Amino acid sequence: MSTDIEQLKDTLDSIVDSTNSLNVLIEFEEVLDNLHIYSYKNWEYGEVIAGPDVSRYWIAVTLMYPQRLMPDPDAALRLIKHGAKVYYKQDELVEPVKITKAEDLGVEDPKTGKRKPKKKKTPVWLVTIEMPRDFVDEFDSSKITINGVDIDLSEVDSAYDSDYDNDIAPNKEELTGEME
Repeated sequence: MSTDIEQLKDTLDSIVDSTNSLNVLIEFEEVLDNLHIYSYKNWEYGEVIAGPDVSRYWIAVTLMYPQRLMPDPDAALRLIKHGAKVYYKQDELVEPVKITKAEDLGVEDPKTGKRKPKKKKTPVWLVTIEMPRDFVDEFDSSKITINGVDIDLSEVDSAYDSDYDNDIAPNKEELTGEME
């Protein structure tokens, strides 16, 4: 089986057109980040080529990597430990060659009279991650952790809404109780 560049374009177009799919992908990525998957070699180079496929219990996303940048399988073990399923597969990406000379074009199409570029096959790794839906749904993007401190973003928003940032700071006398 090979992956065609047009299939990838269609997948990405459908993700961009669907706010829900984009939100699921963002939550999926945040789970990967919270599990420190990107600290393993080459995981940061993955490109989403399929998904998110959301079922009743699972969310599946397929990432593509250049063959020479296979993602470290130790990260997959970390995902598996948290209930995910991870599948590695070798495949080929089929894409048109860059046209620099006449030989880069294929044979003429008898119907249209036009010549399309020849195709080249590039070996790639496909990594499919099936993550339990509960695991992604449990993730609360309204809270963040900074330097080990949990911050509820709704409280930050309410502080801005109530104009706390524009309150006048107390002067020195009010802080020390002294009068000059």
